[in-house]
Amino acid sequence: MATRQPPGVIRDAIIRYLAHIKYDASMTEIHTAVCEEVGNDVPRSSVRSYLNLNTPRVFMRTSRGRYRLAGK
Repeated sequence: MATRQPPGVIRDAIIRYLAHIKYDASMTEIHTAVCEEVGNDVPRSSVRSYLNLNTPRVFMRTSRGRYRLAGK
């Protein structure tokens, strides 16, 4: 079972990952990077939800299941 994260941990991990790469990333790549940074199993639904709730303000959906930071 996944451990509940403090507010902002998943958000910050997603933004750091997308800011670091030079291409749009798949949901799987983003989820893997978040799990590696946070150090435990983060539910895919948490990552997916954050991406969906913040598109297009923070993230740009480039195609089905692929994202980059808006304005990058």
